[in-house]
Amino acid sequence: MSIKSDVERFAVELIRVKSLSGEEGEAANLALEQLSSVGVDDAYIDKYGNVVAKVNGSVDLDIVFEGHLDHVPSGDLSNWSIDPYSGTMIDGKIFGRGSSDMKGAIASMIASIPMLPQGDMPNIYYVFVNQEEVVEGLLFKYAIEETLEIEPDLVVLGEGTNLNISLGQRGRCVLNIDVYGESSHASMPEKGINALVIASKIINKLIELNERLPIDQRLGRSTLTPTTIKCQPEYLPVVPDFCSIQVDRRFVPSEDEDAVLGEIRRELTKDSVIEVAKSINIYVPTMDIFTWNGVKLRSRLFFPAWITDIDSFLKKLLIEVSANTGKRARFMYWRFSTDGVYSAGEKGYKTIGIGPGEESLAHRPDEYVKLDHLVKAAEIYSTIPKLYLEMSG
Repeated sequence: MSIKSDVERFAVELIRVKSLSGEEGEAANLALEQLSSVGVDDAYIDKYGNVVAKVNGSVDLDIVFEGHLDHVPSGDLSNWSIDPYSGTMIDGKIFGRGSSDMKGAIASMIASIPMLPQGDMPNIYYVFVNQEEVVEGLLFKYAIEETLEIEPDLVVLGEGTNLNISLGQRGRCVLNIDVYGESSHASMPEKGINALVIASKIINKLIELNERLPIDQRLGRSTLTPTTIKCQPEYLPVVPDFCSIQVDRRFVPSEDEDAVLGEIRRELTKDSVIEVAKSINIYVPTMDIFTWNGVKLRSRLFFPAWITDIDSFLKKLLIEVSANTGKRARFMYWRFSTDGVYSAGEKGYKTIGIGPGEESLAHRPDEYVKLDHLVKAAEIYSTIPKLYLEMSG
């Protein structure tokens, strides 16, 4: 079998398996089967439902190739021109939900294993996690710290980069803003304190604040996006006495949690209308999740920004990637968030991203990945351990 046929088969098989967050069991078992077929020294599913494999090395260095098995829902099927779980090949592109984000990269990582060079090599681990689309970094943390008990020298994420090299991302947090008012009959609104009206004022203040957030030269501007609003009581002629706004906040390395929360609190105190509320509570919520194999975990929805500095290894890798792809590869930074929030943001492990998918295709209808990019990604993945060993020696 050729690398092209192997990587195509692996990708199509994975794409045809629906694996929403919390429902990755079938995909995990398929990835385990694929890993076992290419000659790893060990492969298993850990207690948290992550797929883990190892190729033993002779040098005391640990390199981790990482990806996630879950994907977002396909959404309105009328927006798709093909079945999102068909893995259909059209004009050299494999279509389907999760093809770019990021089953294609997992297929390339698995297909790269038989191409690993002989001789002295680091220990190489393959970690394919669940629930990344919901709480990035959490399952990766458990895989590294509890399952493998290692401190990686290098982490390679397979998220989409269009075969460029990503060196970081903005942080992400969820913010809840709970507004408490006082109910009254809707025919006599002056008798109550309308939490919904106050919440609408807050949203306007947030939109204004968004224009004044910090900018990082590499990662771009911080953003603040209201995403949901819920009020109680509902569907009754009652002035709502409670309203909760949820906000997606992307932030740069110069901002910590105190800064993120503090700027909103300061902004809200400037508005006398908002002060009418009985109380306003601004906080980072926690979330309970259940892995596909039934393990309950809790995550606080604050995920740090990170940047990896350019060194001689990365300069050399950029040259190698450019030679492999036939185009001038570049260093880049993701707009979205990844499991690097744990490996680089929390732990400071050297982390980079190289993926065959395209960042702009993530979560969109008619998502696809190019077959030739899958092949090139596999070739690149197979060269990284040896190159890292040479440049670190």
